[in-house]
Amino acid sequence: MAPDNSDDSKAQRLAELEQRLKEARGRGEVRHTESPPSSMGIAFRLVSELLAGVIVGGAIGWGLDAFFGTAPILLIVMFLVGVAAGFFNVIRAAREMNEKRPKG
Repeated sequence: MAPDNSDDSKAQRLAELEQRLKEARGRGEVRHTESPPSSMGIAFRLVSELLAGVIVGGAIGWGLDAFFGTAPILLIVMFLVGVAAGFFNVIRAAREMNEKRPKG
């Protein structure tokens, strides 16, 4: 037997499909609540912020020393700049996490 291709049949099948989609979306809808970060996650974030500044500053200083032939002056200067930037990033990240923390 050939499938019925009349307009009424198509409209009915479309309505049934829409109803099944609504039911499926309703079942799959789960409310996601953002849980507070763990202490270990916070520590890893702060340490990575600090290390990133130190490593990038040291790498830039090493590269500039190699380019200009001024070893180790620029390495030391840029390392200290990296340490300062790292501490600034840690303070900024901690302040940002503190503002996101639920009050109460």
